[in-house]
Amino acid sequence: MNASFPRPDDVLAVRSRVSWAAIAAGAMIATAVYFVMTLLGAALGLEVAVRGATTHLGAGAAVYSVLALLLAMFFGGWTTSRLAVGESKLEAVLYGIILWGALFLGLVWLFSVGIRTGFGAMVGLSSGAYSLAVERDAAGPPAASGIVDSLRRRYNTELGGEKFVADLQKAGISEEQAKKAQVEIKGALDRLSSDPASLPDVAREVASHREVREAASQATQGARQATWWTLLGVVTSMAMAVVGSLVGSGELLQPVPILGVHRHAHT
Repeated sequence: MNASFPRPDDVLAVRSRVSWAAIAAGAMIATAVYFVMTLLGAALGLEVAVRGATTHLGAGAAVYSVLALLLAMFFGGWTTSRLAVGESKLEAVLYGIILWGALFLGLVWLFSVGIRTGFGAMVGLSSGAYSLAVERDAAGPPAASGIVDSLRRRYNTELGGEKFVADLQKAGISEEQAKKAQVEIKGALDRLSSDPASLPDVAREVASHREVREAASQATQGARQATWWTLLGVVTSMAMAVVGSLVGSGELLQPVPILGVHRHAHT
């Protein structure tokens, strides 16, 4: 027999080199570290709030949340790689990516469970009010006066306060113009109160204001920036899991003789 071809009884079974136990342990460590860091951040935030130093609390909380996530990913990757047996550098990178994917799949699953729970509660609530909704649909569209009341409540809680003026100032509008916009919106609400049928005309008039368009543009810009920052955070967390796995990777296993296994001589 040709010596270049091994006999079937000389070939040992080769199984997958992925250690799911190590990945599960790394995921548990990452979750525990993130939970502890979150509690620590909440305690520090409350301490700062009690002392009254809340000037940059929002930015500090955002930075701390990112650091906590990166630290959790690092220790999770490190743990996974230390518990895996004799992986190469490439396998350590793959372990880090698999750990990152498993953690985010778990987060997506938890999020979907929350959505299903909320949907079930919503269905239960809506089924209890189904007959009332049918009566309202039979009676026609909602009255304009109800829409006006809803708009007035929103003006009293959001549009009529200082936050609305501050948001317009961030969009490049002066304080005088922002307050003028508030006055015009209040005037439009007063006009609707006396003549609810003029709702479409008033809505078009308010939407044509420069201040309103600037506020909508700022909201779109904020959503765009938030999306890019979220993508950057996801990629950075994956990179940190890979770095932790590389740091924790050990030496490759060296082949050693196995007692009781005899190789056959080939002729």
